[in-house]
This record gives sequence, C-alpha cells and structure tokens, in this order.
Amino acid sequence: MVVDIRILRSFSVVGELEHIGQAAEKLHISQSPLSRQIQLLENELGVELFHREKKRLRLTSEGKHFLSEVQAFLKHHDRLKDRGKNLGKGLAGRLDIGYVEAAIHSRLLPDTLARLGCTSDVDIRLYGFRSKQQIECLRDRTLDLALLHTPPATSEEFEQRKVFSEPIVLAMPKNMTLSAPQPEDLDHQPWIADQEGLNPAARARLLNACAASGFTPNIRLEVSGPLAALSCVEAGLGFTFVQKSLARISSANVSIVELPWFPLEVSIHAVWKRNDTKPLIQRILSALKDF
Repeated sequence: MVVDIRILRSFSVVGELEHIGQAAEKLHISQSPLSRQIQLLENELGVELFHREKKRLRLTSEGKHFLSEVQAFLKHHDRLKDRGKNLGKGLAGRLDIGYVEAAIHSRLLPDTLARLGCTSDVDIRLYGFRSKQQIECLRDRTLDLALLHTPPATSEEFEQRKVFSEPIVLAMPKNMTLSAPQPEDLDHQPWIADQEGLNPAARARLLNACAASGFTPNIRLEVSGPLAALSCVEAGLGFTFVQKSLARISSANVSIVELPWFPLEVSIHAVWKRNDTKPLIQRILSALKDF
C-alpha cells in the first residue's frame, strides 16, 4: 500500500482542526474532495480515523495515534526535502547547531552567527544540549554541528576542532571577599556547584582540580547552571567557579578574581560528521576560526 503524501498532509490538517470546513479553507480546496481524501485514507488503512458528528469530526483513539505518527513523518520528510533542495548552496539552506551553555555565555556562538551575516534564506536552528546528547544527535543526523565541552574519541565518524577556551574564575560574595586567595584560603569554604547528576564528569574534574591545587570545597548548595550559582553568590550563600566571560554580567555584590594557580579552564570543541560537504558547515567553521 502506497499512501499519497498529499493525502497525509490533508489528514494532518483535518486531524488538528477536527473540522472539514476549516481544514478545507486552510488547504485552499473544497470540502467534497477533502472528505473523499479522508475516506480514501481510511479505506486504505482499514481503520476508522474519525467519529463523524453533525458538524464536526472527532479523532478516534486510532486516529490520534496515527496523527502523531503522520506529523513526525511529515516533519522528517520536509527536512529531507530541504536537504535535497539546498545541496550545493552555500548561501541558503538549513543548519542545525547544538550548543552547551558556555557557547552562549562566552558569545562564541552569537558572535559567530553575526559574522556569517545570514539572510532569510538561511534557516539556523539552535538546540541547547549537553555534550553526550549532541554526539547522539550528530550520529542520527538531527544535528549538523555540535559545540560541546567533551569531544568524542578520535574516529573515522567525526571531525573535531577546539574553537574556544577561557580560564575559570572565582566568584565571591562582596562581604566574604578574599584578597589574592590561595588554596589554603579556600579550603572548606561554603561552595555552590552544579548539580552532580547533570554532569558527573564535570563534577569529577572540578573536585580533582581542587584537590590537585590543595583545597577541598565544602559544597553546600547544588544548582542548575552558572547563572543560578551567581545569584546564590550574590545572596551571600558561598563561593563558586564560573567561566571568565560571565564576569561581565555579575552584580556589584559579587567579587570576581582570577586564580593563576588553578588548573581548570572552559573549552569548547566543534564536532561534525566527517566528509559532510554541506557548504553552510564550512562557512560557520570558517567563522569560528576568526573568533
């Protein structure tokens, strides 16, 4: 059985509106052929997709399930169609980019996109994912480019390049400010850290770097993200580490100091599928070089 994709699109609209007249108006066709399309689809599937009432339709349970499957299929179909149309075009097309928060806070991604000077013919989609999820999305080709902290092991599957790094700085409440703090000054100070469950590897790197420097932070609070940690520092609840670029948005109630002796930095790597020839990827990689 082969179902015409135009009929699936018609069904998707009718299923969303549950009204033949409104759906026909939206699809710019008359009601009679639209009703015949739905009937034909039901006949081919051998299942009733709608309960028919006097002036409206109501999706059956089978119809609701089929609608969700059709919508997912149409979304994937449109993406494949876009890819096909834009092959060979460097100034048009779609680019799906994954990023970690640090790529935004550092302005790496916003400034890079600004330098591209993309027109309305370029469709940029941004997705805030953690590093592991971005790699999975690259594998199934739902992302074209990943900006992440932890790149995959070297393989024939991906290409990668380090595109940004900056030091970690210490953020302290103004009323707890230490002048030129040394490791012994930070030992057992109250600390605010990212939730361990969100990124166990990052927590391990933090604690290892602290131990190597000669102090142990007393983690009192766990939050989600550096902005939440800075807000807690501002309230006087403890110390935290943030990437240097966040210092520009910290409040007057927060003291920021660099620690030349602390061996931790924020690094961002660009990762993409090896031999991906999409011109837009090459354009954004060139823009990232100039950051």
